[in-house]
Amino acid sequence: MTAIAAGAALLASCAGDSGLSEDPNFVAGYGDGCATASEQEKSFSTKRVRDAYLFDNDRAYRSGWRQGWQQCQSPYRQVDDGGRILGNEDDF
Repeated sequence: MTAIAAGAALLASCAGDSGLSEDPNFVAGYGDGCATASEQEKSFSTKRVRDAYLFDNDRAYRSGWRQGWQQCQSPYRQVDDGGRILGNEDDF
């Protein structure tokens, strides 16, 4: 988890809104989004790491979650994913 937080801090400087990247909720969201992307790589995993309240109500958390989810996805994903059933990715 420390590595994720360190990576989030490093990548936060690349965030589109620099004010959001300074927010602790951005870092928390990034870590949760990254954990969700990593979980997606497992077949039949439905685990989504996300604080629903913060995602719906906190812009920094939502921005961090989306950036973490996007940047931690495997670049080798395929259309035939072997049974991944996490859910509709458009909802992210």
